[in-house]
Amino acid sequence: MYKSLLRTAALQARIQIIRSSHTKKTNGKRKPKSEAMETGYDFNRRWTPVGYQPRVRAPPKSSTFKLVSYNILAQDLLLEHLFLYVGIPQEFLSWRRRQQNLQRELIKLDPDILCLQEMQFDHLGLLVQGLRMGNGKRLAYVYKKKTGHRTDGCAIVYDSSKFQLLDHRAVELHDQEVALLNRENVALFAKFRFKKKQDEEKEFVVATTHLLYNPKRDDVRCAQVGRILEELHSFSTDTPIVLTGDFNSLKNSSPIELLIEKGDEVESEVNPAPLRFELIDPGEGTASTYQNNWITVDYILRSLGSRSRHKLLPISVYSLPSINRCSSVGQIPNHYLGSDHYALGAIFTVV
Repeated sequence: MYKSLLRTAALQARIQIIRSSHTKKTNGKRKPKSEAMETGYDFNRRWTPVGYQPRVRAPPKSSTFKLVSYNILAQDLLLEHLFLYVGIPQEFLSWRRRQQNLQRELIKLDPDILCLQEMQFDHLGLLVQGLRMGNGKRLAYVYKKKTGHRTDGCAIVYDSSKFQLLDHRAVELHDQEVALLNRENVALFAKFRFKKKQDEEKEFVVATTHLLYNPKRDDVRCAQVGRILEELHSFSTDTPIVLTGDFNSLKNSSPIELLIEKGDEVESEVNPAPLRFELIDPGEGTASTYQNNWITVDYILRSLGSRSRHKLLPISVYSLPSINRCSSVGQIPNHYLGSDHYALGAIFTVV
């Protein structure tokens, strides 16, 4: 009965959100100060030094890049599951308002490479255009929509004045021949080279994905991780990898352990060492989203091992907000944040 009432309320709210998304302003009056956007509303999040810290001199900016990963909440999914957002004012759930909030936040973060999950295909062009106008970079992107009828997918947006896109691969995690791979999830890979002459030999791969949500199906997520690792192994060859996304998995879960396990195989020319990764620590007691509790399911990882000619070394991380802070802020999206996830970020140098 309670769920039925929630869904009825959600349906009514859905109609209002769709109407408000298409309603133009009828006057030029300024919004009351209480409704104005607060540009400093950042939950005290900071870029914190981590990992590799050169003692003599800073790494050259030409071979350093800032990466941000963000599940931005597709509008079609929001409307389909609107009962999850009961209690949030409708104005904060319209795509027009959320797009404004997302663009403001991303322009402030100013990444060189942006990995997006739940990116609705018909919203991508205008979102990138807004970012391009905001930060003045020459932005380009690659995109992979989910399998089947879903309208969202994964995108990798990059500064084409800094990087040359060498190759990209869209990966279907749906496989009719494998029982566990019967979901619509996808992954997206892109291989880059720095354009500066002194760094043009330095190549790296950026990969992003969004795994199955169902909390009870770690087995499916493990199968999806296995397929991603297979594809990355052939795509990256001797190139270091940054892997990002919404893994819908806790830090100590089987899918994440599968990514970071050391493995027992012996490396040789015939049998190269399997890919393994290291989590870029988002901070202790932090959270990236709310799923019955404030938890972290979004991650940035870097590849380890000897198969790469170059290494990706983390310099700084954009730490997630603490669980206490998330609890005090309450439900998201809100008047400043455009998604029901928090963005992650890391700065890397290639050596």
